[in-house]
Amino acid sequence: MNRNHPIAKFYLILYNLFQFAGWGMVLYGLFTAAKSGDLNHKKLYENIRLPLLFFQTLQLIEVVHAAIKLVPSSPFLTFLQIISRIVVCWAILEPVPETRSSVGLLLILGAWGLAETTRYLYYALNIINLVPYILTWCRYSFFLVLYPAGVSGELLLMYAALGPIKQRELLFFKLPNPLNISFYTDYAVMAFMASYIPFFPKLYFYMVSQRGKSLAKTTSTKKTK
Repeated sequence: MNRNHPIAKFYLILYNLFQFAGWGMVLYGLFTAAKSGDLNHKKLYENIRLPLLFFQTLQLIEVVHAAIKLVPSSPFLTFLQIISRIVVCWAILEPVPETRSSVGLLLILGAWGLAETTRYLYYALNIINLVPYILTWCRYSFFLVLYPAGVSGELLLMYAALGPIKQRELLFFKLPNPLNISFYTDYAVMAFMASYIPFFPKLYFYMVSQRGKSLAKTTSTKKTK
């Protein structure tokens, strides 16, 4: 379906507003905990666990959006931006509860929450050409700080998981076995952490280039009015 088709636009508006509301719930949970002075990480995670897992996992559909040209994005880059968060949620925070006491949890909740509420509201309003300049600026400027903060949080959580994973031999697959292969989850996590070295700069500077183009385009549009 063409992205300019009314049904496609209506669907994307609903999807983006739904995600905006979901990440707003995550951000609100963090804000209320901070306001009350009760930043018990484990309790905080339990309070925001369901919306965090649901709305983060739901983002996988955005790879499909990109693949079928419903949005003008690269499926590969979209996948890269999402997969690390999926791993953190389902392979780190869920099976290794010890990680929930890490400061990394606060970093990802704050960074992801602010970035996504801004991003999804921008997307929804952009479809109907009603984006105020301040929202465009926020969308393409907040990530300069939030993206590194989120990545730092993800890495801190993975690091916090290494000890418990090794101690409990979580999902280890040792020799001897019928398949004659071995798998050590802590090594897999370390390898995944190492993958940030080539991919983080690529994604970050891609977003920086998009920022320049988008802000320049918005400024040019304002001048012609």
